[in-house]
Amino acid sequence: MADNILDTVRERIRRDMNEMADIVATGGCLSEENASKIAVSYARHAGIIEGLAMAERSILDILDEIAEREKLDT
Repeated sequence: MADNILDTVRERIRRDMNEMADIVATGGCLSEENASKIAVSYARHAGIIEGLAMAERSILDILDEIAEREKLDT
């Protein structure tokens, strides 16, 4: 059960991360009016992507630990 919940959360994190990456990749940060605001927008988006990637990695590690414990229990 916990692994199903974690898989659902991981999928949502991955979706959000892909959406943020698409914004950056397609120039969404360039819609700001000056270079300073563009840099801040890019840094903010990059930080969100990094945070989501870290969260996804943690969930994947937890899923691996659950699978490992289940192997030991059988």
